[in-house]
Amino acid sequence: LGDRYRCDEYGDFVLSAGRLERIKRIDLLLQALALTRSRLRCVITGAGPDASRLAALAQELKLKDRVTFTGFVSEEKLLSLYARCRAVFYAPYDEDYGFVTLEAMRSQKPLVTTLDAGGVLEFVKDQETGLIAEPEPVALAEALDRLADDASLCQRRGQRGAEQVGDITWDRVIENLLSAAP
Repeated sequence: LGDRYRCDEYGDFVLSAGRLERIKRIDLLLQALALTRSRLRCVITGAGPDASRLAALAQELKLKDRVTFTGFVSEEKLLSLYARCRAVFYAPYDEDYGFVTLEAMRSQKPLVTTLDAGGVLEFVKDQETGLIAEPEPVALAEALDRLADDASLCQRRGQRGAEQVGDITWDRVIENLLSAAP
């Protein structure tokens, strides 16, 4: 979606975008949300085999009024969610950087991730472009509360992230690949 990402505001929700699979650890986000002192909400987009388990967990944790499952969304809706969220949660277990990382940063949103997220950590710098926490609910709840308390903090970290990935484009990737070819 290239330069269609934007930042309209730092709203009252954290966005989780992507496939609903156990390795993405969205259950960790729900468990953390249940422990926050703030009333931060969560919007979870995407579909996948873990959808019904996650919905049941949200109900079990009494998060019905704070969690929205959208299912698959259009590109326009996804762009709007990125533009209006306070931050983006992306903490898969030991994954490559993932497009969610770049999408969040292009939208000037800080990322909340974990110490064992893998390639995500090549982009997310703790206290600079996002927050990196232990992969457990209490630590993530503390990180979410910090972001809920201070929109200007989100803005500063989001802008740093956007600056960091501003020159990552498909044209540039292809150019680098071709220049490295023998």
